[in-house]
Amino acid sequence: MSGAVLYGFHQLKDVFGERLDSINAEEVSTAIEASAAEHNRQITALMDLFAEPTTMYSARFKSAGNHRLQPLDENGRALPVKFAGYYDTAFPIRDAGTAWGANYKSRAKLTVADANRITAEMLKADAVWMRDQMLAALFSSATHTYTDPDYGALTVQPLANGDSVTYLRNGAGSASADTHQLATASAIADVTDPFQTIVDELMEHPENSGEAIILVATNNLAAIRGLAAYYPLVDPNITTGANTDTVNGGPGVQVPGQVVGYHESKAWIVEWKALPDNYAIAVSTGGEKPLRMRQEPEPQLQGFHMAAERSDHPYWEEQWVRFAGFGAFNRVGAVVQRFGNGTYAVPTGYTAPIT
Repeated sequence: MSGAVLYGFHQLKDVFGERLDSINAEEVSTAIEASAAEHNRQITALMDLFAEPTTMYSARFKSAGNHRLQPLDENGRALPVKFAGYYDTAFPIRDAGTAWGANYKSRAKLTVADANRITAEMLKADAVWMRDQMLAALFSSATHTYTDPDYGALTVQPLANGDSVTYLRNGAGSASADTHQLATASAIADVTDPFQTIVDELMEHPENSGEAIILVATNNLAAIRGLAAYYPLVDPNITTGANTDTVNGGPGVQVPGQVVGYHESKAWIVEWKALPDNYAIAVSTGGEKPLRMRQEPEPQLQGFHMAAERSDHPYWEEQWVRFAGFGAFNRVGAVVQRFGNGTYAVPTGYTAPIT
C-alpha cells in the first residue's frame, strides 16, 4: 500500500489488499462519499481566506463612505446623504470533471487500496483545478467577458488595476483610483524591503481589517528570511539561543501552505509552494473577501461530486464533476506583488479565463 489513507477509508485499512468484489459494495461507496465530503469541507475552509461562496451571477460592492457630521444650530436638520459608493462585479461559472473506469477484467482485479488511490487522485485533481481558477482571478490584470447561458455577457473584474473605479483610503477626504497589482525590479533585501509597502497598500482601505497575511513563493523564501525585519516562527522541536528573536503564535486562520514567520510590517509570512516563482499575494483576515466563488443554486450541483455511473459491458466508469468560478468582489481586498521586474504581468498560465 502506498499513499495516504483518505478520511473515508480509515475503517477499511485492514482490507486494503482485498479485491473490491469481495467487499461489501456499500462500504466502499460510503468510504468514497465520506472522503469527497471531507475534501469539500477542507476546500471550503482553505478558500475562505480568499473567497466567499455565492449563487448570484453578479453583485454590487458597496464601498465605505467618508462622511462627516453636518453642523447644525438648535433648529437645524441634517441633509440626507448617500452612505456609500459602489461598483458592480460579476462572476463566471465553469464546468470541469474527471472520471475513472475499467473493463470487466481490470475491474475484477481492483483492490480497496486501488479505490483509495484513485479517489485520492480525483480529489487532488479537483483541488488543483480550484486553486488554479482562484489564482487566475487574483492575478488577473484586466476584465474579461464570460458568456452566461442564462444572463448573457458578464464582465468579470480583476483586483483594483488603476481603472476608473475609486476607493476610499483611511484618513482620506475623498476616494481615488488605485492599483493592487504591484511590481518591483529590486531584489528582496533590507534596503529594498517590499513588505511594508504591500501591507500599507492592503490595510489602508477601510474594507480590510484584522491581520495581514502574505503568501510567498518558495524561491523567494531565502531572501525573505535574510531580512532584518523578518522573525522566524518558533519550531517546538528546537530550543533557540538567547540572542535569537523568534515568534510565538500564528494568524489564527487556516492558510494554504506553511506559516514560516512574521514581518515587522505586522504581516504573517506564509510559504505557499503552489505560487509561481517571484509572486506573492497579500490578504487580510477580516473584512470582505477579495473574491466570490460562484456555484450553482441547486445543492446537488455544488461541490465536487459523482454525477453518474455507467456500465456497458465490458466497460464501467464513474463521472465526477465540479461547477464553480471566481471573480473579484472586494477589489482592494488583496494585493498581488511581482518581484524581480518593475512591470506587473500575469504569471504564465494564469491569464483568466483558464481551462
